[in-house]
Amino acid sequence: MHTPQSFPSRLVLYLSFAATGMGMALPGAVLPALLAHWSLADRQAGLMFFLGWMGSSFGALMVRPSRSRSIAAGALLIAAGALGMAFSTKASSFVSMTLFGTGLGLTMTATSLLQAARHTEKRGAELNRLNLIWAFGASTCPTLAEHSLRVASARTIFCALGIFFAAISLWALLFERDPVRTLPAARPALPWRKGWSLSLWPLSLVVVMLLPSGIESSMGGWIAAYVQRTQHAIATTVTAGSLFWIGLMLSRTLVSSLRALHRAERVVLRVSLCLVLSGALLLIADNSMLGALPGIFLIGFGLGPLFPLLLGIALQYSENTAIFFVAGVGSSFFPWMTGVVSSASGSLRIGLRVPLAAAALMLALGFRVSKRMRNSELVPSVHSLN
Repeated sequence: MHTPQSFPSRLVLYLSFAATGMGMALPGAVLPALLAHWSLADRQAGLMFFLGWMGSSFGALMVRPSRSRSIAAGALLIAAGALGMAFSTKASSFVSMTLFGTGLGLTMTATSLLQAARHTEKRGAELNRLNLIWAFGASTCPTLAEHSLRVASARTIFCALGIFFAAISLWALLFERDPVRTLPAARPALPWRKGWSLSLWPLSLVVVMLLPSGIESSMGGWIAAYVQRTQHAIATTVTAGSLFWIGLMLSRTLVSSLRALHRAERVVLRVSLCLVLSGALLLIADNSMLGALPGIFLIGFGLGPLFPLLLGIALQYSENTAIFFVAGVGSSFFPWMTGVVSSASGSLRIGLRVPLAAAALMLALGFRVSKRMRNSELVPSVHSLN
């Protein structure tokens, strides 16, 4: 069943979804400015990432049966968090970042579920479209942030984002409506323990599910600061952040065009695993522009298809939401640990060995779990589903 959707509704939701991609990339894009503004140590910045992206994971669990009202609530939380980031003190910035991340997780998940319900006959195509829109927003964020910082400040950027999402919240509350099928349906309740038991999946698969989103958030969050410290050039810093997200977007676009080639999925998975580790090694081994920029692109390009493919394997065992929460834990834990190691060692280059080690572990476990891959259709990425 296809539920008609007006052009204004589609346009507003697509713009807001692109803006959530920008919101996820923004803290990393302006991290050097935030470090200077609040005099943050790397471990404190890592804690900020942890709170924000853990909030995103919990936000994904807060979606209510009314998807449109969930979008309104999520957008309002993003607005509150963004405006809080604009006017926070050093201490209150951690609370603001938590609100910001929670709102992003709630809004992204609710939007994905609403659009999936409205386009049931072409659900995969719609979720893939959302995924690419999200990646486009994330890939344009570093360049837009750099141009904005030339004429304004990080405060102005967060204010603009906050006002935009306040308007989205009002739009969703007044004009968006849920299809009938998204309203509560009679469903047998699962016991909490049964619905959340990780014993449904092999241990190697549970562990590997932590890693792609963890590496993505860690690299996406820390690359700008790392390149600024090693290259001392604003243009190179912006290029590095953009290359990461562009690589991720390009690979997802490429893989989405290969959806019919089921037999290629295992090859794509293994090649992607190798690319991520190769890029991480190149980035850390050679901090010159010649090594750093290709390494950053390879990391992003390799990461693009990984979570959808691994999720496809996980869903063969169970479709409960615990596996999404596992991925969310990874996305918050690894940026935090990168900051902790960086502060303890006095070197962000050493701190980036955290995602490097995660990439090595992911390669080892990924080859193992790929043997369980069946010929199934590629599924959308975490940012479209979580």
